[in-house]
Amino acid sequence: MFNLKKLSVFIVVIVVAGFLYTWFGVFNVAATDKHWAITSTILEWVRNRSISTRAEKLTVPNLLDTARIKRGAANYDAMCAQCHLAPGVETSELNAGLNPKPPVLYKDADFAEKPSETFWVIKNGIKMTGMPAWGLNNSDEQIWDMIATIKAMDKMTAEQYQTLVNTGQHTHKGGGHGDMSGHSEAGGHSEAGGHSHMGDVKQPAGHDTTDNHHGTATEDHHGSETGHHQAKPESSDHYSDGHTH
Repeated sequence: MFNLKKLSVFIVVIVVAGFLYTWFGVFNVAATDKHWAITSTILEWVRNRSISTRAEKLTVPNLLDTARIKRGAANYDAMCAQCHLAPGVETSELNAGLNPKPPVLYKDADFAEKPSETFWVIKNGIKMTGMPAWGLNNSDEQIWDMIATIKAMDKMTAEQYQTLVNTGQHTHKGGGHGDMSGHSEAGGHSEAGGHSHMGDVKQPAGHDTTDNHHGTATEDHHGSETGHHQAKPESSDHYSDGHTH
């Protein structure tokens, strides 16, 4: 016979035990401490059901479109490759250090079968993980372009991937593809103008950059930048040794 009193006592005991478990810091939030198997299973089930429910009505465009593949390459390389890897990028510090582990998208069978779910994740991100909501700064079309690139990468060599990246531009929502005017004099960084990591930023006619706070912003493939921050000294031990571990 169902005993409501015993059930109520059991629930209270579980709630109190959970509170004490949390209060005394028993749960380890470190990324180096893996979830219990049952915890991972439950979290993955909740995540998968949430994503599939929200992505099921999305219409997938033609992901074999060569123009899409070319447009998406530079954005994927700038925003995704460090976590989700790429041809020739078989490991990275971010991929190794994140928990849960980011999937290698271009080798992921689920991605190939469910590109609409990948689109939803890229656009909206996932709470309490390393996955950001790229849709805040990228249009739907730009995200589909990246997905087209990912879909094509399983057949690419490292050289082909890098060539594709080098022929494109990293852009943001509103800037379109190929728009290099990433800053406005009145408001600093302007998403409406697009942001490019592959060339000099255009300055308005007559604009003097000598004493301007923003200066002339240029950025190479590895992310070095002058203008927004103080230029690195030409000869300094702090910079000459490079990135080390």
